[in-house]
Amino acid sequence: MKLALSTVTLFLFLFTFSTKASGLRADTPEAVVDISGEELKAGASYYVFPATGGRGGLSFNTFGNDTCPHVVVQEWSELSKGKPVQFLPLNPENDAVFTSTNLNIKFSEMISICVESGVWKITKRISEARHVGTNGTAGANQDFVNWFMIEKAETEGAYKLKFCPNAPYIVCQDLGIFYWGDDGKRYVGLANPGEFEPLTVVFQKANDVNAVMSI
Repeated sequence: MKLALSTVTLFLFLFTFSTKASGLRADTPEAVVDISGEELKAGASYYVFPATGGRGGLSFNTFGNDTCPHVVVQEWSELSKGKPVQFLPLNPENDAVFTSTNLNIKFSEMISICVESGVWKITKRISEARHVGTNGTAGANQDFVNWFMIEKAETEGAYKLKFCPNAPYIVCQDLGIFYWGDDGKRYVGLANPGEFEPLTVVFQKANDVNAVMSI
């Protein structure tokens, strides 16, 4: 019962939040490309970098001083690539990754003492459904909190990551970087309009050692 109530509370928060957000789903999907101009492949591993500088790639860490679970963060050092992720489209027949299409995002490897799937999901922290956690579930029949989307950004060659539930009445919401307390971590979560800017990113194939991180 507590789990059910928690899910309902999270849904109501997201519904209320998203009615204030902008950014409906785009109509025409396009293939997402990496910094080498190659189409992203479903299930392949990619590093995710900020498109216009501003620290390093995306990775995972704990919230505050907790030991478990993990949440998605941005590395402080611009020299750090972070941890590679995989993109798993809602339609398993899609070999490529497209914009405006629901997908799961999963860290390729979760090396920690916590037993976690590595799949991204919106998770409730304190009184706000804001953080992106790392213990979601992948697949067509999973909960709405596990679904994301990639959209083109205004910057040429860059993209935005969105929380985009495979559910009615909830508007897609940009992801951004925010801080919590004084722990110094750069958390990835819902980009509350008016508080901080959406995170714009580019992708580099994890085994593409010769690629240059620029757009």
